[in-house]
Amino acid sequence: MEEIRGHHAIWRFDDETLRIRFDSGRKVPRLLKLLGQCSLPLAAVREVDFDPGDRKRGWSLRLRLMDGADPYARAEIPVPSSPLLLTGPHDRELLSEYFSERLIESARYAAGVLPGPLDPAEVSRGLVGRPPLQVRTAEGSASFDGERLRLQWDGWLASTAKEREKSREYRFSDIERVSWQPTVDLTEGFLRVVLRGVSLPEAADLENDFFTLVSHGPKGADETLLMAVTVNSLLASVENGEKAPAEVEAAPGEAEDGGDGEMIFTKIRELGRLHAEGLLTDEEFSTKKAQLLDRL
Repeated sequence: MEEIRGHHAIWRFDDETLRIRFDSGRKVPRLLKLLGQCSLPLAAVREVDFDPGDRKRGWSLRLRLMDGADPYARAEIPVPSSPLLLTGPHDRELLSEYFSERLIESARYAAGVLPGPLDPAEVSRGLVGRPPLQVRTAEGSASFDGERLRLQWDGWLASTAKEREKSREYRFSDIERVSWQPTVDLTEGFLRVVLRGVSLPEAADLENDFFTLVSHGPKGADETLLMAVTVNSLLASVENGEKAPAEVEAAPGEAEDGGDGEMIFTKIRELGRLHAEGLLTDEEFSTKKAQLLDRL
C-alpha cells in the first residue's frame, strides 16, 4: 500500500481504494478533525492536480471526482478545509510528486477494471459523517440518528423566540435537503431544513426561523456544514434506490399501523404551525392542506 503524508492528513491507497486519516493537531482545520477519516474508490477519481509550489507555500495535491460524487463541491468552504486536498512542506515535494503519479496510475487502473458504473451518491457517503451525528453551535445543536433530524436551541446565543420553541424534529423521509450558508464577515451562517412538498418563503430573520441552526463567526460553521452534507448524501442515496438509514426494519410496521396517515397528519400539523407563524398565507395553507388530505 502506497502512502502520502501531508500537513493535516495521511493518504493510503492500493489499486482500489484511497483511505484518508486526518490529524487532530491544533492547526488542523475543524472540518477535517470532525471527519476523522474517510475513504473513496479510486475509480471515482477523474483528475489528480499536483502543484510543486515553492519553499514558502510547499506542495499541494487535489483530487477531482466524477460528477455528483463530491459532497462539498457546492459549498463555499475555505480551500484548506477540503478533505480532497493534501498539502505538505517543500522538502518532500519530489517524493510527494512521485506518489501523486502512482495515485493517477492506480485511479486509471481502477476505472479500467471496474465491473459496472459507480454510484456517485455512494461515493459521496464515504466522504461525510455517519449517523448518529451531533453538532453544536453557540445557538444550540443539531442531531441526526438516521431517522430524524432534531434542532435544539439551548445555546447562549439562541433568540428568545427559539428558546421558547426549545426544539423541533423532522423525519428523514420528510426532508428534501438541508441547505447550508457559510459565515461571511459579520453575516451569520446557518443550516436550514427544507421539507418535501412544502415551499416556504425565507424567514424575515434567523431569530424566528425555526428551520435553521445558526453559526456565529468561524465557530460552528464546519459543524453545520458536516451535518448538511451528511444528510444530503444520505438523501441522494435513497433517491438512487437505497433504503433510508433507519427504514429497513421500520417500513413493514408503519404499513401495518397506518404510518402513511400519521405522516400526513404530522405534515398538516407542521403546516398549521407555519401558518400561525406567518410563514404561509391563508391560501397557501388551505391549498397544501387539501393536497395532503387527498392522499388519505
